Amino acid sequence: MKQTWIKLLALSLVLVLAIGVIAACDSGAKKEDPKKKVALIMEGAVSDMSWNATAYEGLKKIEALGAQIGHTENTPVSDAAEAIRTYADDGYGVIFMSSSSYQDLALELATEKYPDIQFFLINSQVTGENVRSFAIQDAEQGYLMGALAALLTQTGTVGYIGGLEIAPILNGAKGFEQGAKYVNPDIKIVSQNTGSMDDVGAAKELGKAFVAQGVDVLCPMANQASLGVMEAAEETGVMAIGSGLNQETVAPNAAVVAIVKDTSIAYEAAYKSFLEGDMPMEVLPMGAAQGVVFVGDYYQEVSQDIKDQIDAIQKKLASGEIKVDLG
Repeated sequence: MKQTWIKLLALSLVLVLAIGVIAACDSGAKKEDPKKKVALIMEGAVSDMSWNATAYEGLKKIEALGAQIGHTENTPVSDAAEAIRTYADDGYGVIFMSSSSYQDLALELATEKYPDIQFFLINSQVTGENVRSFAIQDAEQGYLMGALAALLTQTGTVGYIGGLEIAPILNGAKGFEQGAKYVNPDIKIVSQNTGSMDDVGAAKELGKAFVAQGVDVLCPMANQASLGVMEAAEETGVMAIGSGLNQETVAPNAAVVAIVKDTSIAYEAAYKSFLEGDMPMEVLPMGAAQGVVFVGDYYQEVSQDIKDQIDAIQKKLASGEIKVDLG
């Protein structure tokens, strides 16, 4: 009887060990790959029909490549460190940050606290061992908006309304002026920033003030606040050129077309290069040449001659024949 109990005890120990081995193997099989966990931190809302909306679309494209994704919107720089820490604790191995405003913070944390996480910064000028940057060509978007506005205007006065006074918006204004003057050196340009990317009301009032000065084509580059500019055009009966897809929904009678800056293409390309281990250190431009900046579908009747001229300008930007002077 005693030997029987000894045999049963031994068998039980074997079973326990076997189950432990199986559980360990199963646990290892289910261990998450940090390369396949990708987060996006944004200053604005994904509902802006502009910068943050296309950023989120880029994240969805990354999800389609097999990654688990997470995102945080409306995140000021003061809250970004906490967002990074949360994603790091959850095992995310790749973090995209959608604004140049995060540049200094991200570089510091990437170097000192999170060397195993790959950071991607959009519209930043910094790179590092685990930091890469892509420069969206906002100036090219502005250039096409300005050129088309100059072709459409009946009053000879066109307007550009930006948001925050940050490099992307300032570069967009420079491109707008140069594009408009490429078409008509004598054109009058009214340009101003609201100081906000989400104050729709302020952008709307500024748009109406522009119309009172003779502007008959309004062009916004202000993320969520751009919708206020589109509404101003709708209410005053002038034309508007959108800076993102779906902005025409708030100005169905005013919106002529959107000059799109589809950053989702850059997000997807960045993640693919990461998976392939092919990430050059230099800051990479993403504009007309890469298909990021382009003219969308027209919402209103526009002459074929105007369409052909804008198409030719877009091709010259893509080839490098036209270069925007940011000096």
